[in-house]
Amino acid sequence: MSKRRERGHDIVESFADGLITPERRAALHKQYTESAPYKHCIIDELINDELLRSVRREIVEQLHFTPKETDIYKIHQTGDLANLSGLGARELERLGSLFQLRNALYSKVFRNFLSEICGCGELSGTKQDMSINCYVNGSHLLTHDDVIGSRRVSYILYLPEPDEGWDPAWGGALRLYRVQEKNTPEPCWDKVIPPKWNQLAFFVVEPGYSFHDVEEVLVDKPRLAISGWFHIPQKGEPGYVEGQQEQLNRDSSLQQLSKRDGGDGPEPPAVAEEPSPDLAPVPELRNPMLDKAYLGRYLSAAVLEPAAFGALSESFLENSVVQVPGFLNDEFAGRLRAYVEAADGAKVPFTPAEVAAEPGWRISQPAHKHRYLYQQPQAAEAASPTQELADLFASAQFRAFVQLLTSLVPTHERVLARRFRPGLDYTLATYRDTNVLEATLSVTPSDNDAWATGDKGGYELCMNGDDKVGNVAAAVHTKGGEGSSAAPDSDAENDPAVYLSGSKARRRKELSNLRSEKELMAEAIAGWGEGGNGETDAADAADADDAPDADDDDDDDDDDDDDFVEDESSDDADSSDEEEDSSVLLTCQASWNVLTLVLRDPGVLKFVKYVSQNAPGSRWDVTGEWKVADTQAFFASSDGDSSDGDE
Repeated sequence: MSKRRERGHDIVESFADGLITPERRAALHKQYTESAPYKHCIIDELINDELLRSVRREIVEQLHFTPKETDIYKIHQTGDLANLSGLGARELERLGSLFQLRNALYSKVFRNFLSEICGCGELSGTKQDMSINCYVNGSHLLTHDDVIGSRRVSYILYLPEPDEGWDPAWGGALRLYRVQEKNTPEPCWDKVIPPKWNQLAFFVVEPGYSFHDVEEVLVDKPRLAISGWFHIPQKGEPGYVEGQQEQLNRDSSLQQLSKRDGGDGPEPPAVAEEPSPDLAPVPELRNPMLDKAYLGRYLSAAVLEPAAFGALSESFLENSVVQVPGFLNDEFAGRLRAYVEAADGAKVPFTPAEVAAEPGWRISQPAHKHRYLYQQPQAAEAASPTQELADLFASAQFRAFVQLLTSLVPTHERVLARRFRPGLDYTLATYRDTNVLEATLSVTPSDNDAWATGDKGGYELCMNGDDKVGNVAAAVHTKGGEGSSAAPDSDAENDPAVYLSGSKARRRKELSNLRSEKELMAEAIAGWGEGGNGETDAADAADADDAPDADDDDDDDDDDDDDFVEDESSDDADSSDEEEDSSVLLTCQASWNVLTLVLRDPGVLKFVKYVSQNAPGSRWDVTGEWKVADTQAFFASSDGDSSDGDE
């Protein structure tokens, strides 16, 4: 940086006229201290308009954006702009206005200005942390508190098209959450800050309090923003305090998500409540038998046929996963579908009060872990078909079905009927440190292909965590968040949750493989149900195991986040589809009447992707988790004969 650039009066000229003055500072400090739900501030005109327009032109014409998607976000992003200083003279000339803006934001003049507004103490001048995010149709960022590392102040500078403006109806707003208590944000946001040209929003990062998200963008327009953090002083800088960083991180939402408990389901009786990671003990079934009279009220007769049941069991024993299309019988499925479609056609309950008016439904919380509506098994008569399914999954008869099919003995369980509402609901990635048997019955009406590509979310995904638990949530803090960027000393490049990097072709290939396997199994079950011997269809179903697995997908996550300037000779994002991605183990799209039964290994991450506001309806499912006894015996015997279920 030249000496001329370092002089305070030249820095001040980069900002809007009259901003860096004692009078504006005092007014902004008053706004900050009186703000809610937590302390924050909004500056409507931050930068010299001519400079900022030049910055936007450089961004649009010169920079390379990499698509990123994890459990918590879906965005396009540049690399860390702190690395601009390392660019060559030719590249830096093409980004001269952006370089000037970065230097102005991290100048001592502006750092002191922010510090006095917020009363947050000294801010680091050596640790610079900013990137450019582009939110397009479907992009979003879920609830988090931004606490990681040495961050002190979080900020976002909006850069929508300056002459067109940004309609709040297009989405993309920053939303702030009130907390019920520390580390427990309310299930609904409290304040909305829509994008506006040259507007800066900022707040002090507070562990367990500064929860926020970014609303999904709903139109085919780019929502550009420069965002990042100011950090506490680093060692050797004025104001450095030994141990301050560790104190800031102790109670962060990231630390909570990194715990091994990993539970993603709540307990009664509150309308909105903290989940319990524990599974309740259940009586052991020593001599289980199929109660076809009871199960036949709900399950397809074809599934209960001895030969078909045996084929399903054999497939599970070989692969530790099996999908069963057409799981419910036509009579119950018809009644269930009528209920689900009527609920999707009515006004979607949003607030806790609206949810309380829905019989049996509650809101799962806290929002930085998950949000969805749920019902649990109950002793009283079921008020809805979804409640009946929850009661079915929790019954001894269904546990006997599961035990006979899998050769695993459930010892503890948790059952939920769930509704993931469009534009609202999701679960973030969790894992268990023991084997868990999981059954998910997806009952989402899906006559069209709206869910098939995954673009509308709502899919359940299992992926290999590689003992890097916490990286999924950390992705929002290290490279995917509002203002995030991959700092050179971060482990963002090892983030296992970056399972999509701009390639729809790879996603289409994965989904095609999964649909092929499911269709073959459906044909096999249909063959048994029609009274045939099923030999040909069962063989075809077994051959489905030879189809490419989800972890044979191509990976295109080879873009270097530090490549800022667009390379005109670079290939399209889909050109990197030839690389293998071994992290994704299983993806289950929202579908109608399909049961997925899987033995989930320790350390395997699982989440339900945020359901887009543009989805055709809610994702509906019933899910059961069972701790099981003696999985070593299961693996030792999985090559042997399986039960035919005719007991």
